[in-house]
Amino acid sequence: MENGVLRRTALYDIHKALGGRIVPFGGFEMPVQYTAGILAEHDAVRKRAGLFDLSHMAQFWLAGDDVAAWADGLTVNHVATMKPYQARYNIFTNAAGGALDDVIFYRLPDRWLLIVNAANAAKMWAHLSANVRGDVRLTNRHGADALIAIQGPLSVAMLAPFVGGDIAAMKYYTCLETTIGGVRGVIGRTGYTGEDGFELFIPGDAAAGVWEALMHAQRGAGLIPCGLGARDVLRLEAGMPLYGHEMDETITPLQAGLQWAVKLGKPDFAGKAALAAQAAAGDFARIVGLRLDGRVPARAGYRVRRDGVDVGEVRSGSIAPSVGNASIATALVEASSATVGTRLGVEVRGTEHHATVVNLPFYTRG
Repeated sequence: MENGVLRRTALYDIHKALGGRIVPFGGFEMPVQYTAGILAEHDAVRKRAGLFDLSHMAQFWLAGDDVAAWADGLTVNHVATMKPYQARYNIFTNAAGGALDDVIFYRLPDRWLLIVNAANAAKMWAHLSANVRGDVRLTNRHGADALIAIQGPLSVAMLAPFVGGDIAAMKYYTCLETTIGGVRGVIGRTGYTGEDGFELFIPGDAAAGVWEALMHAQRGAGLIPCGLGARDVLRLEAGMPLYGHEMDETITPLQAGLQWAVKLGKPDFAGKAALAAQAAAGDFARIVGLRLDGRVPARAGYRVRRDGVDVGEVRSGSIAPSVGNASIATALVEASSATVGTRLGVEVRGTEHHATVVNLPFYTRG
């Protein structure tokens, strides 16, 4: 949002023409769903492929000899150990260990691409700019460049004819600089749905051409446009955190269940002391998966109780088509109530509904 006005991606007119229902999200006018509906879009991604406009996400380019060491001092995961064409999930933290944002670094031979959440774009740009040290040069392409994601088991077959490189040979969490529909761009074998897929980073003025070429060629094979509603259900089923829900500036990566990304053995970084103390104590509230009895949907903010006593709150919830249409949720609960198998209650509109703590993710692709 600029000066109180919502921004539009380069694909806004296409979304309107396709019947997309537009909602404010991350400062942009974004499609939450199309005429097929969230369930049909979800089904396409799990069985075939779906096409998403994620151009609201911020793209920052980083260059200079000191980028790796500098970024290592601001994040919980390793940056300096990344090799060219690797991608890596990471989290910027504050002094208390809370998450400023969860991001992905893509390393190219001569520069880095950093993807941050749309809602945190201004905050993160200010944070990076204020902490620049040494030979580090930042370029902000938020809203100027586009991001299109194709996600689903047929993604390789559908995308390959449009790409100059061998995407079938790419491993998960790698990237490639090549042509996409004749346009130079970066492809990451990454995504936020729990399925195989790719994210395409291209100039904004090329986005409509790439989108329409893919849809024209692959609609018959089952490719459909998908909105943010389906994406949220897909990511929740896959146990992937959403900033502002499973983590924020008061919820640390350890609490969010992302211990694997927190490298306490690396040199000092923002929040390291606080995270080390939290890890040593082990008594912190944490994110768990819940499966509710019946199909009453849980929503963020609903209270979670154990034997009538409040022990936490729901952070995300949905009916999950990939989990037998069960009602699933994540919740931040006290450590004593976080053991798998624990029976809890979720208050839904004044009535307590039984739920069981279950392992995350709820869904893993076969």
